[in-house]
Amino acid sequence: MTFVNTIFTSRLLSFRRPQNISPTADHVTREQLVTSRLGRFAQIPASEIFALEPTWSPLGLTEEAAAEILKQHGQNIPVAERPLAALSTLWTALWNPFNVLLTVLACVNIATQDVATFVVMMVMVVASTGLRYWQEMKSMVQALKLVRSIVTRVRVVRRVNGISQELEVDQKLIVPGDVIAVASGDVFPGDCVLISSEALAIAQASLTGELMPIDKTIRLVAASESDAFHLLNNDNVCLSGTSASAGNGRAIVISTGKDTYMAGIAEELNRKRPENAIQVGIRKVSYVLMGFMAVMAPIVFIVQGAVSHDWKGAIMFAIAIAVGITPEMLPMIVTSNLALSAVRIARKNVIVKRFDAIQNLGAVKVLCSDKTGTLTVDLVSVSKSVTDSGEDSGLPIKLAYINSLLQTGTRSPIDRAIVDYMHANEKGSVAGDGHQDSWQKHGEVPFDSTRRLLSILVSRLSTDGEGLFITKGAVEEVLERCTSVYRQQQRSFSASSSDFKLERTAYTTLTEDDRRAILDTSKRLNEEGLRLVAVACKCATVKQFMTINTADEEDLVFIGFVSFLDPLKPDAADAIKELSKLNVQVRILTGDAPAVAGKVARDLGLLDTRNVILKSKKADEEAVGAISEADLIVTGPQLAELSKDQDAFAEAVERAVIFAKLSPYQKLEVVKALRAGDGGRAVAFLGDGVNDALAIRGADVGISVDSGTEIAKEAADVILLEKSLGVVALGVVQGRITLLNTVKYIKMACSSNFGNVFSVLVASAWLPYQPMLPLQLLVQNLLYDFSQGSIPWDNVDPEYLETPRTWSALSIIRFMICLGPFSSPFDIVVFCINWFYYGIRTANSPLVPLAQTNWFLEGSLTQLFIIQFLRTGKTPFIQSRASLPVVLVTFGMACVSMAIPYIPKVSSALQMRPPHPEFYAYLVGIIAAYACVVHMVKVLYQMTFKEWL
Repeated sequence: MTFVNTIFTSRLLSFRRPQNISPTADHVTREQLVTSRLGRFAQIPASEIFALEPTWSPLGLTEEAAAEILKQHGQNIPVAERPLAALSTLWTALWNPFNVLLTVLACVNIATQDVATFVVMMVMVVASTGLRYWQEMKSMVQALKLVRSIVTRVRVVRRVNGISQELEVDQKLIVPGDVIAVASGDVFPGDCVLISSEALAIAQASLTGELMPIDKTIRLVAASESDAFHLLNNDNVCLSGTSASAGNGRAIVISTGKDTYMAGIAEELNRKRPENAIQVGIRKVSYVLMGFMAVMAPIVFIVQGAVSHDWKGAIMFAIAIAVGITPEMLPMIVTSNLALSAVRIARKNVIVKRFDAIQNLGAVKVLCSDKTGTLTVDLVSVSKSVTDSGEDSGLPIKLAYINSLLQTGTRSPIDRAIVDYMHANEKGSVAGDGHQDSWQKHGEVPFDSTRRLLSILVSRLSTDGEGLFITKGAVEEVLERCTSVYRQQQRSFSASSSDFKLERTAYTTLTEDDRRAILDTSKRLNEEGLRLVAVACKCATVKQFMTINTADEEDLVFIGFVSFLDPLKPDAADAIKELSKLNVQVRILTGDAPAVAGKVARDLGLLDTRNVILKSKKADEEAVGAISEADLIVTGPQLAELSKDQDAFAEAVERAVIFAKLSPYQKLEVVKALRAGDGGRAVAFLGDGVNDALAIRGADVGISVDSGTEIAKEAADVILLEKSLGVVALGVVQGRITLLNTVKYIKMACSSNFGNVFSVLVASAWLPYQPMLPLQLLVQNLLYDFSQGSIPWDNVDPEYLETPRTWSALSIIRFMICLGPFSSPFDIVVFCINWFYYGIRTANSPLVPLAQTNWFLEGSLTQLFIIQFLRTGKTPFIQSRASLPVVLVTFGMACVSMAIPYIPKVSSALQMRPPHPEFYAYLVGIIAAYACVVHMVKVLYQMTFKEWL
């Protein structure tokens, strides 16, 4: 090997891995692996690519080489179809702490011949398991949706019998090393690097959110070692699933099948979904209840058995206590709450795919949203037409309209926007002045990505020999070909003006100062988030059979700019304000440019320091005030650098409002970081593209829109059928109502059960008989649960809807411990009445059923009445009223409780007897005193802990 060859080989090897990726990193993400593989070929000149792989050739692979590579890499299928793991999914759905608890208790009940309780508990388990199983099975097929979006036939260059030929083959047979030919409309079958390009533009909005096609060209010189390689922000890489919107070219396929960037997204979607905030909360609460039951049931068994010496009866009583502690109606309450909320928001054309997503919406503290198609309408439209100094003028749009209307090449989104804008504003003379029939085209120089210009020569039908040469294109390229600038008169040129004559007296020589001023105007407009097209023209003589070429694009007169934007959805700003009132922070995560995203955020009022969340708890108003607007914007490359320092990364994520130029994986990482911040918070993500699918699935609540890609809608928990962001705010409110009503149940049930356990412990240590039979305790618990079945229809005080809510095991434990024991003194009062007033002091006393009935009534009525006090932090009946269903159901259950001792067959089965009339006087006093005590405790509790529900 010669010295020159040695240098050349070492030069190539230095590009095997992009500079910003460490080869010794312990954990390399899928995105980094794809970046490393493509960077090896993308950072060197196109002419040197084939030197890296000896079997590759610009003339194409041989059939034998292609077959061998196909054996090695497999078919070009992004997601391999594999059998659905139905049994493992079923096991995952079944293995839930609450399901296990109910199943164990159900088995104990059937062993003791309590069939009714067994059936109720198993129905709850089956319903909960079935719903979760259906959800998991559906999510497993999400990734397969990507396969449908890939092209099936591809033009590939292959060597057949030593002759290079262009063939059309099934995309499944494309292999790394294949040279493919692409033209407008073709989809790239794998991750590719360009080796030739003729005005090639690529549409990659599904991956980056960039509305406009991106110009792509080949690399002519090697990248320097300091140049970082960005997978989604480069000139010569075309990823699988993106398409050519204009031009043509050839590319070398680097990765196919499961090794592509798109397949990495599909693989990530196929993984087990992380627990959301509500699931974590429910799991913690379930563990608390299980632990509480595991401690209290044995204590009751030992105390009751030691006092009564009836160990068999003590076992039954301990089982009844275990069942009583468990809020077995929780699945029904949760399901009813979710179903009711789903019906309510379904009326607003919102599909809820996962029921628990409604509760998660109520817990959301941060809403992350993609920009294109969610906050904006996903359509290029004309913003304004201005002069070289930025003043409004109709002349640039008029000339651009003639250019776009008469050009015969592929009409770009820019051309369509100009034509649509002018047609929408046609009035009187516009149709006659700018209509195609009023102008005749004599020549055209088509657009290409090198010149970035499009020029036409036109003349009016009514004129002879006088023509107009109109050029539009990129600002720098147009300005470079101009020698004059058109200074408009005091009267602004109107787009509808029939007088279309350019005054030569308005021409002034274009000086260097003028050029700098024009570029400054361009920069200022770009910083406002506007995309610009420059317009220039010159008078020309039209001759028969004449032609024009690029040499004619000189000595032009600079006219001005036409600016474009993707306008906001009409209700976006109002929806953002409504979310702000609900204390939901909004963040924009997009693959688009920072200036464009900043324009959207500015118009929505998001670039406000009040939206800042600092990671440090020491943050104060002074620290927030020191943050500038620039500090609220962070880009994907900046995050990539910060990822080396986790604290710095977390700080940037907490501070930023706009995340621009993000890859799909970076969107997911930002969502994960936001979820982990502040000790764990609920995060929602709103998006509609393939690039959003990972973040949608990684969020606590994934939201998509009806116009989104199939994969985004499959990954989402909620789909908006109407493009109205206002329903997101409505969903947040409904989610909080659902969550609060569920928390009402769990807190009331747990505190009541906890108080009953204290009462039972006192009774077990004091009374020689069971204070209540196991069957009586279960009936009482069932009546209480039925009364709480109306909770989903209850009203919620408005102030509780102002902040995000989630399940908190600590809050439930605190509520249970602080409120539960206050029912026990009143239970003890009943024990004392039975002991001292009625003289029931032995297990053989014939009045034992009376004592049990007295406690049954007192426990049932106090539990039912106290619902009115526990459901709100305010004064019941005066400051806050329960809904009519709650009032009717609780009153009905109270009547049933009082009627049971008087129904012969029922009272006989439950071994009860009617209470003495004077007991009702005691009962009224007990209930009134209990209500007063609970209300005082409630006031002190809220003063101490600053919360109630």
